[in-house]
Amino acid sequence: MKIALPLLLCLISVPAQSFNQPPANLSATTFMDGGAPPGLYYVNYTIFSDGRKAVDKDGNTIAGGARVVALSQLHQFYWLTNINVLGGKLGFDVLLPVSALTTQGSFNGVLAVTSNTGGLGDFLAGPALQWDHGSLLGRPVFQRVESDVTMPTGKYDKTKSANPGSNVWIVDTYYSLVWLFADQWETSARVWYAFHSENPDSKVRPGQRCHVNFAVSRGVLPKLRLGVAGYVLRQTTDDKTAGVRQADSRERVAAMGPGLVYQGESLTAMLSHPIEFWGQNRFVGSRTTLQLVHRF
Repeated sequence: MKIALPLLLCLISVPAQSFNQPPANLSATTFMDGGAPPGLYYVNYTIFSDGRKAVDKDGNTIAGGARVVALSQLHQFYWLTNINVLGGKLGFDVLLPVSALTTQGSFNGVLAVTSNTGGLGDFLAGPALQWDHGSLLGRPVFQRVESDVTMPTGKYDKTKSANPGSNVWIVDTYYSLVWLFADQWETSARVWYAFHSENPDSKVRPGQRCHVNFAVSRGVLPKLRLGVAGYVLRQTTDDKTAGVRQADSRERVAAMGPGLVYQGESLTAMLSHPIEFWGQNRFVGSRTTLQLVHRF
């Protein structure tokens, strides 16, 4: 069982007009991503992201030893009501991140990678619809759609290359499902598409993006599941600076790694550690996420 959604880390900007994608939920949500009964939930995410290297448009490491590390705490409340809409139940989601960032190195020995001090990230809110009574090939399936608006409320300094806030508005919509395809087995997936506004300070408008979280797990004990989780992100349109399209600015990355789920009576804990590959125009490394879900 798992709720909604996004993860905020940091925004990196470089003169080559790349590394501009705002935060995304990259394996913050993984296993059992649906099927929650109505009620009020508090979800806490502890995320350690280690961007060990920066890669260019061809996936080659950029000289200079650039690195960014972020430790984030995301605080989320999700309220699933008994109000029926289109056969599903109406829900509401709010989320506020807090991030601490450290950086080192430079891009090609020219531009130093600098970080803002820790602080609040960008506030997110949106409605959801959840369906918990479907089936696929005779096996239970749970589904949700949600559309969120991320507001530029986080700490931001245009002179820093890494910030807790992104300084752009984001509209991010997703569809998720959980399919219990065999006894003790489940697979989860969540697919997003995001649009971004222009950063009023840098005049950069990040391109649109699509990304997918996926997971498969099996119950091995009454309260314990083991599995594999990962994600794929691909930018679908070019960045723009002051309205001018920037060639070779699209980002991409994929990741996969182990994970586990502990399902208690009122508290569910999930841990995952995807390792990234297939990077382009971004930092590549790993993410470790501990998610705690409490139902009041």
